Amino acid sequence: MVTTSLNQLVYELLENRRGDLKDTDPVTVRLVVDWIQSRRSQFLKRQFGKPMRSIDNNLIQDLGVITMGKVESNDLSPVVSTGEYMWRSTIEIPPTIDSDDGTGTFTRIGPATKLHSDYKILPYEKALSYGYGKFNRHAICAFVLGNYIYLTSRSGFHFNHQYINVRGVFQDPIAAARILDSTWDYDDDYPINKTLIDDLKAAIVKEKFPTTLVQPEDNTDDAADNIETANAKLQKG
Repeated sequence: MVTTSLNQLVYELLENRRGDLKDTDPVTVRLVVDWIQSRRSQFLKRQFGKPMRSIDNNLIQDLGVITMGKVESNDLSPVVSTGEYMWRSTIEIPPTIDSDDGTGTFTRIGPATKLHSDYKILPYEKALSYGYGKFNRHAICAFVLGNYIYLTSRSGFHFNHQYINVRGVFQDPIAAARILDSTWDYDDDYPINKTLIDDLKAAIVKEKFPTTLVQPEDNTDDAADNIETANAKLQKG
């Protein structure tokens, strides 16, 4: 199990170019965090697009218990009501890494209790036509639309599941982490593995640092390394 924090990654990258970049400049920290997030998503999308892909447990995040609620099935609500409803997550779910089949890289969408099977994850269009077979009328399937998770079943059995559990590999691990723990900060575990760390470090040093050698002047009259203070301010934002 790899345990790495975002602060560790930022510090290690800044250390490589300490002579060129201002350690006391909070913009530098913000930029490096953005680069890490962006390159992580790019590498994972490429990796998951390969045949026979597998997902490393170090990359998976658990969003915990998500509450479901009943919403109107049409976009004109509440002006026009059809009396038809859908079961939707009460919060937006951060997008996962894209996949070729259109379902994203969720590793689990299922009941909050472990005593029931996971739901079948389908693209929106396929979910609407699912459940007409002899043996799948009561089966529950999940789909994502507009950053919300929806459940559906031909029998209406999905309305009995008010709480679900969601896990996956997300494009923005920071947003995903703060759904489960609003106090998450850059010193907590960041979902990454050793191979990915090496790849994104090499890419960032080669592609990003050469374009940022000229930084704004640091007008603070001290010799302190204030990266940690800058991080704390960013995390509160």
